[in-house]
Amino acid sequence: MLRNTRGLKKDKLILLHEKFKAEIAKALEGFKQSRNNTEQILEELVFCLCTPQTMAQNALKAVQEIKDQGLFKKPDRAKISHILKKSGVRFHRTKAKRIISMLKTYPAVIERINAGGNQDMLRDFLVETVDGFGMKEASHFLRNIGYENVAIIDRHILRYLKSEGVVKKNIKHLTRKRYLDVEKKFIELALKYGFKPAELDLLVWAASTGRVLK
Repeated sequence: MLRNTRGLKKDKLILLHEKFKAEIAKALEGFKQSRNNTEQILEELVFCLCTPQTMAQNALKAVQEIKDQGLFKKPDRAKISHILKKSGVRFHRTKAKRIISMLKTYPAVIERINAGGNQDMLRDFLVETVDGFGMKEASHFLRNIGYENVAIIDRHILRYLKSEGVVKKNIKHLTRKRYLDVEKKFIELALKYGFKPAELDLLVWAASTGRVLK
């Protein structure tokens, strides 16, 4: 939960960026490199399926164990579900089912990513193709494979945007149209402060957690 983002104006963001500059640069470069590695792309897909209402550290732990047990190559829904539950991933049964489904569509996802092209069209493809991906999850995945001009609009970022006066009211449900509208405002705010959208996202989380997380 974000605790330290109120009053996170440009001057404080610049100071925070100086503190985490090297870590952020390393993270962004790592995201770009992931796009050239099909195994990492697969891990990011699973990670982003696990993260809704789950701590990033728990999702990372689950992904690593699924990988270590060879369950990407020989999927077993019951074993994946057990790993998710043990790792602290919420809704482990539903997410295990979605991971199994994603593994079946994974070749098509890789083919589409390799084809390149328009970022928004790729995101729409992911939402339509990957069971469990909405705009937020697809954006998270794209950011984690090096697309920097997207915003991961969740309740934490919405709270930050509201504190900045960018969002005027609580938004409980993000339709595609509303998501794109809020994303545009987030990107405009990032550029206004001199950051890439991906940088601002990492900075907001660093302000809360004291760490640069994906």
